Amino acid sequence: MKKIFLIFLSLCFMIILSGGCLPNVPGEGEGEGEGEPESAPRVVMVELFMAIGCGGCAIVEPRLEQLIEEYTLDQMILVEEIAWGDYSISETQDRYKWYVPNKDDRGVPHIFFDGINEPSIQGSSQATVSNLRDKIDAELAKGSKILIDIESRESTSTTTIIDGYIQNVSDTVLSNLVINGMLFKALPGENLKYLVVDILEEQKIELSSLVPEEIVEFTFTVEGFNWEGEGIHGAIFVQAPYGVTKEILQSGYVD
Repeated sequence: MKKIFLIFLSLCFMIILSGGCLPNVPGEGEGEGEGEPESAPRVVMVELFMAIGCGGCAIVEPRLEQLIEEYTLDQMILVEEIAWGDYSISETQDRYKWYVPNKDDRGVPHIFFDGINEPSIQGSSQATVSNLRDKIDAELAKGSKILIDIESRESTSTTTIIDGYIQNVSDTVLSNLVINGMLFKALPGENLKYLVVDILEEQKIELSSLVPEEIVEFTFTVEGFNWEGEGIHGAIFVQAPYGVTKEILQSGYVD
């Protein structure tokens, strides 16, 4: 009996040395949720609706430009949209009316954060650097259910093609989204650095649903601008236009 017991101990010792004796028990948290999508870092789109000659706009604009230097384009994209008057375009006028349908409620400066996902700020008195930072931080803290990857930008003197994809990195189905884009550039004479010169409304991609981990590719073709020569930059964004807050779920900068 003693001999059999010794043989048994010897066999166990050999199995332990080979690493195959005991089952591999995962540590705390290991193996849980493996393969499940996780939220992506959020890039906040801040839209400043303004007008040339507006005194309050001249106060607010440098504050926002200061913040974009602080956060960088990895966290915040600023677009300056002229609501009316000089340098306005039909797309920016229409977008402001879409956000604020009642004419009596429109006035510049008016600042929006990821659509109306945070309450907007109108006028310059409440648009302090501290209040603006609080709004941006609140959006950043939410994370994003969407990943945007700008894979390439190919430009000639008259045409630019932007390719990339979006992915649902949440664990829920997302419905009624659009993929859209904006172009902006500096206007030194008016001290503007992010003046919107085009919104790609005619090329926007409408998505009835986007299931978890689903990828949708996009291509935007921009004509009539010399991207390099005119110092054009861009933003691709995913928005839920039919929701109450018209939330911009994610943005991506195009250099």
